[in-house]
Amino acid sequence: MGVSIYYTATRGTALTDEERDRVQDIVTESNEALFAGLNTKLAGWKAKNLVPAHMADAWEFCEGLHLYKPDENDPRVVLAGSSKVSHSECGMEPMYAQLDHYMRVALPRLRRALPDAEWRVHVDDIDLEWDEEDGQYTYPDAP
Repeated sequence: MGVSIYYTATRGTALTDEERDRVQDIVTESNEALFAGLNTKLAGWKAKNLVPAHMADAWEFCEGLHLYKPDENDPRVVLAGSSKVSHSECGMEPMYAQLDHYMRVALPRLRRALPDAEWRVHVDDIDLEWDEEDGQYTYPDAP
């Protein structure tokens, strides 16, 4: 079973060239940071059997931020993407490390780059909440 995080930003005006470049820079920088961080934990995860021994790089079990092509049918969508955060052969700790990066680092940076957009971020069917005070996404409070 796979788990993915989805992110969408909408607004009334298209991205400017400067915003598009900034978004791409953030995606590149965030993915580099994510994979560097995961790779530092890889040996420990292998030792705990949380990642298969044959995996030599985080790219083998993690996608990083992945933006979709612009939606020509809905010009209000200025940014949309998804990232698969689970792998059938990996344990929960690698998945949580990925989610933590997306919720606390990568997606907040994208949100700050497009502050006038309306954002929706969700893990499968669970909408994540934006915490203004901490500047990050959080899981909703349990009922």
